[in-house]
Amino acid sequence: MKRILAVLLAGIMAMSMAACTDGGTSSGAGTEDESQTTGTTLNGTVKTGGSTSVEKVMTALIYKFQENNPDAVINYEMNGSGDGIEGVSSGKYEIGHSSRDLKDEEKAEGLTGTAYAIDGIALVVNKENAVKNLTQQQVKDIYTGKITNWKDVGGADAPITVVVRESGSGTRSAFGEIVGIEDSELVSGATECKDTGAVQTTVSGNANAIGYMSFSDMDTSKVNPLQYEGVDISTETLKDSSYKLQRSFLLVTKEGAELSATAQAFIDFIMSSEGQQLVTDNNLIPVA
Repeated sequence: MKRILAVLLAGIMAMSMAACTDGGTSSGAGTEDESQTTGTTLNGTVKTGGSTSVEKVMTALIYKFQENNPDAVINYEMNGSGDGIEGVSSGKYEIGHSSRDLKDEEKAEGLTGTAYAIDGIALVVNKENAVKNLTQQQVKDIYTGKITNWKDVGGADAPITVVVRESGSGTRSAFGEIVGIEDSELVSGATECKDTGAVQTTVSGNANAIGYMSFSDMDTSKVNPLQYEGVDISTETLKDSSYKLQRSFLLVTKEGAELSATAQAFIDFIMSSEGQQLVTDNNLIPVA
């Protein structure tokens, strides 16, 4: 179900509840915003939507931008990367949020993606699970149903519960691309979750589950992150690219579609030193 986060004026940060089925506000450290230094008053509503994985950082960014510009509203509809990209293509959104790279056919439609953060995709298991590391091939075999028992990867003699993100999720697309899994190859009967928080909740409640989620949202008091190809996921291993399960967060726009002054100012803010500090503050790797 689509969830709409519209932060008005001072902004109230809201966190979404997560759910699974079987088978936007910003913060920065500056005291003077660009509109004040140029004499331009930013106002109006900017419609954006897309990835749920960017919720935490985007909420912080929107909050601070609106604090700096109290007459501006950034409307962020959290509905998945696919819907965000399609929304920009159709003109529904000025800015789309994607947690995967754009496909060639999307670029051919005139869509462009501006990376503003790098995030890791954490492989997570239940706190009771003794497995510490999986190779790329083992992950692929688990998610395609070739490996169905934890004992085959050094764990307990127990069936593996596979947890995935919903179809259209940027995290799902990025995960599949890196590991080498087509959607058609996914094991049947996997538990499907609508957002990254739901993955964590599901895995924390099932001793035999494995899932993948945004590193920036991971809570190690609830789940255990696995090594991937012998490398721990951390800020350091994401920075030096030794941890290979990682992707960029993108701001998606369309060539030829003129952005409103407020939309352009919001993008400029995200790429500014103030915005990039917020990226860092939210456990992501800045790009500028």
